[in-house]
Amino acid sequence: MSSADTEKLASYLSTTSTIVFPIANLSVLYFVYGFYVLLFGTCVYIMLRRQKDDERPNHKLYLWISVILFILSTVFVVVYTISLVSGSIIRFNAVKTQDYLPLVLHLTRDVENTIIISLQLLVTVLLNIAADYMLIHRCYVIWDSKKRVALPLIIASVIINALGIVETVMTTIGSSDRDVQSNNEISNYGLLLNFVFELLSVILNSMVTLLTAGRIWWIYRQIHAQGILKRDVFIQSVSRIILESGSLYPVLGIIGMILANETSSQRITIDEMPIDFFPLIRLSAGIAPTLIIVRAKLGKNVESLQDQVSDIRFISRVAAPGEGTSTGSRPRMHSIGNLSMSMASISGEEQRAAGRKTDATVV
Repeated sequence: MSSADTEKLASYLSTTSTIVFPIANLSVLYFVYGFYVLLFGTCVYIMLRRQKDDERPNHKLYLWISVILFILSTVFVVVYTISLVSGSIIRFNAVKTQDYLPLVLHLTRDVENTIIISLQLLVTVLLNIAADYMLIHRCYVIWDSKKRVALPLIIASVIINALGIVETVMTTIGSSDRDVQSNNEISNYGLLLNFVFELLSVILNSMVTLLTAGRIWWIYRQIHAQGILKRDVFIQSVSRIILESGSLYPVLGIIGMILANETSSQRITIDEMPIDFFPLIRLSAGIAPTLIIVRAKLGKNVESLQDQVSDIRFISRVAAPGEGTSTGSRPRMHSIGNLSMSMASISGEEQRAAGRKTDATVV
């Protein structure tokens, strides 16, 4: 092999690429995945334990979505681990034996490497589809099931994930044999589509997060206005909004795109930043929805307060016609949950008032 070819492979054979990068990324990956395993186990335990008491069918739907997300995340972790370990072994053997042919074949037309790349991209799209479904559905529910909120988000999600599938096919074809010029062109288009897919996905998830967070903030504001949750401080409200809006997914996506842009432009080298945010973004697609489900089953999410806001608004509408006419016509409120008691009180007092009017007419 010529010295020019050896120089081209130098970046693949550095100590950071061969040893530091795989160890650092696998350590971070399995630390986050371990947290995800505990979170998923908690989710399944709570859902199965409280299955009989569950009156919300959406939670059962979310359970299945969380299972799908966990399976896809596990597949991604396995595939990503194989990719790093096999690549590291090939690089190490190339440095040790000074035989660079296996490394060249691995980078240009290795069937195993092509399968790994296609699986990573395909699982990425599937994770994005499942996470979008969960987060958009929850945004739709929080916004009182308004179709004008959900439909644009659903259409955008379908288009974005369709781009992701096309990008997966093009990248798979392009990476099958890089010695073919046409494959290189297809691979370049695939990389461009991948950038568009990641960018649009971050934009969509940011919009869903803002819509959900805005609605949650409005609900908490209504609750505070009614004198409920007086002990709830501002920091607690902000933390709840962050957790319940699923902001972890788009935030990591934005950070990952910034770092990828800095790395591709060589403003940040692999020696300065030996951490790949790509696997963390994929795991966050499963962690964010699962965390929302766990909070929902523990009764710490906004849906437990949204019902109270609805009851308050409904009771105020019922009581409004009687205001200013008679103090006896106002309902006696025992609690927010005792809506039937207040309605019965209203009905009984209206009947007694009608009886008094009839007696007066007869006299």
